[in-house]
Amino acid sequence: MTAPTHSVRNSLADKERSFTLGPDALHWSDAEGEGRMPYAEVRDMRLIAYTSPIGETYQCTVRATTGDNVKLRSAHYVSLNNFKDRGATYAPFVRALASRIAAAARKAKFIAGSTALWIVWLIVGLLCLGVFVLSMFEGLPAAGPWVIAITVCAIAVPWTWRRVREGAAKTFDPVAPPPALIGRS
Repeated sequence: MTAPTHSVRNSLADKERSFTLGPDALHWSDAEGEGRMPYAEVRDMRLIAYTSPIGETYQCTVRATTGDNVKLRSAHYVSLNNFKDRGATYAPFVRALASRIAAAARKAKFIAGSTALWIVWLIVGLLCLGVFVLSMFEGLPAAGPWVIAITVCAIAVPWTWRRVREGAAKTFDPVAPPPALIGRS
């Protein structure tokens, strides 16, 4: 059986990179050259999910004890506001990467979620709550802006509530990364 591979361009500023799993290191290559990160040097692996133009996008950040880091995403940047879902290769790649890191770097941390992102969602939720409270008790001066604000908040509340409920960062078992943060492919 061959090791999973994943190819992605994270953003406009990046080149497309092809990632492979070697016996002792994560390898990548792009138009500028090649690189590697030995599994034994990994300090932590963080998985997050966020809403993007193509729906749910997953991101894996691997940081080494040397300070280097590698970011992989399930959304491939094609052009301005044009992304392609590469979850079919992303999920198996991240699963295999997590197990290889766990086997080689006993002290590596495996983190699911982001406390900073959770705080942002909490603030968005509180702002939406503030808009509703102000609209109920302060009266509505000009209907146009308030109607727009209340509509935006009503649409944002389900996303916000889901993200706040998920909570801040926690650890995960590298043998079974959470499907909610890598996709189900």
